[in-house]
Amino acid sequence: MIKYLTAVLIPVLFVSCTPVQVAPTVSVEKDIFFARQWNVAVLDLNYEFEEEGAVSLSKYKSAGKNGGRVVAGLLAGALAEMSNLTIIERTQITRLLDEQALQQSGVIDTETAKKVGRLTGADAVVVGDLTDYLIWEAIGSYGSTISFSIRIIDVQSGRILANAAISRVRTLVDSFANVQLTAAELVKSIKQQ
Repeated sequence: MIKYLTAVLIPVLFVSCTPVQVAPTVSVEKDIFFARQWNVAVLDLNYEFEEEGAVSLSKYKSAGKNGGRVVAGLLAGALAEMSNLTIIERTQITRLLDEQALQQSGVIDTETAKKVGRLTGADAVVVGDLTDYLIWEAIGSYGSTISFSIRIIDVQSGRILANAAISRVRTLVDSFANVQLTAAELVKSIKQQ
């Protein structure tokens, strides 16, 4: 009887603790975005470093101060899988932005995106916000949470070519792997538009 209860209850408890995953929110100007090849500069995502805290019996802390840079780097790798995008090397972008003091405020508006495009030779710039970049632990479990939104902006017109947002809570997955999985999932959603 105990073996039976263990075999039934453990999987039920595990599944009931798994968070519901909502599909990414994606909007793409299909006729423009997929119609040509784009040279793309992926900028660091805006991120305000989160300290640590606790909610009920769970403890959480930021996965790192450079979350915006980490997520942008992994997102650039995932976007490189799209046949209509050529990703500009991120070290080149960082160097140019540092020289021009363009990314210090953390906020990139349309005019700044156009300037970045001219400086880097990009036709489009990816900008966005990282809202959650956490690792957490609870009784008997651990995991990570990642939430971010991006906009792909045509630097010539200032038009938003694609707009996307995603949030993922993954149990038993570290923050780096969660970002990799989440970025790949978001890019897959963009491709399917």
